[in-house]
Amino acid sequence: MANTEPTPRVGAIDAWMTIPPPGSADRWPSSFWHIFRKYGVEDRFQRGFTVDEVLAEMDDAGVDIGVASSFKFLDSWVVSNDENAAYVREAPDRFIGAFTVDIRDPMPGMREFRRCVEELGYKAFRLEPFQCGDGRTTAPPPTDRIYWPFYVACCEYDIPLCIQVGHTGPLLPSECGRPIYLDEVALTFPELKILGTHVGDPWQDEMLILAWKHPNVYVEASARPARHWTESVRKFSGGYGQDKMIWATDYPLLPFKRTVDDVYDCGFSPEATRKILRDNAAKVFKIDV
Repeated sequence: MANTEPTPRVGAIDAWMTIPPPGSADRWPSSFWHIFRKYGVEDRFQRGFTVDEVLAEMDDAGVDIGVASSFKFLDSWVVSNDENAAYVREAPDRFIGAFTVDIRDPMPGMREFRRCVEELGYKAFRLEPFQCGDGRTTAPPPTDRIYWPFYVACCEYDIPLCIQVGHTGPLLPSECGRPIYLDEVALTFPELKILGTHVGDPWQDEMLILAWKHPNVYVEASARPARHWTESVRKFSGGYGQDKMIWATDYPLLPFKRTVDDVYDCGFSPEATRKILRDNAAKVFKIDV
């Protein structure tokens, strides 16, 4: 699996990022600042970023395209669907959009889902199950019927589902993020392209085996730099699962350049590195590269 020759650089695609604008620090729920401090990036979230600043960081890191995501927690928008769509319109050759909706109230949630795809041109759906809870008790897992109309809609529109799995960074219950819940979802919706984010940490092996088992399931690495991947994740990414690993940052939680470099430092083959950083995401998000 190790590669002894220098690996050619490729224009990367970041599958999970957010652009919190300047002056938006007060939009973040209090439970999130805990993890920002642990990552040592509290100042970045306090400051926020313009689109031009984000593009400059992408250029410096060799990141060609980012999947820019809306973000909402309970009743608070950090980056609204309309605000995020405006970012994508500013640089349509550099960003594609991932939207989110409040699925706890399914009728307005579905109306917003359709508006985002049909009117705002979104290409992916972002879903974080812990947002469906009350902040104290475990939210319904992804097998719950509350999610199913939105899975159907993703299939109808042929857009991927980017779903948070693994523990929650914020001080919120994590059980709903067990990757194994996606087993039933993948079986019931074989047309649904599912990206399980954050490599499912600390249940990485559950996430890896699901991606190996199901043609429609992928492992996505946002918030988990390759320097900290376990041996099983590295073996998967550089070997038998190289067609199923998708790189991402969770920017601004992780910087583009260091997180890209971490993948090159793993010593994977040029083919595996290209798949992880670019080709697999291009396939799932239908990006013409």
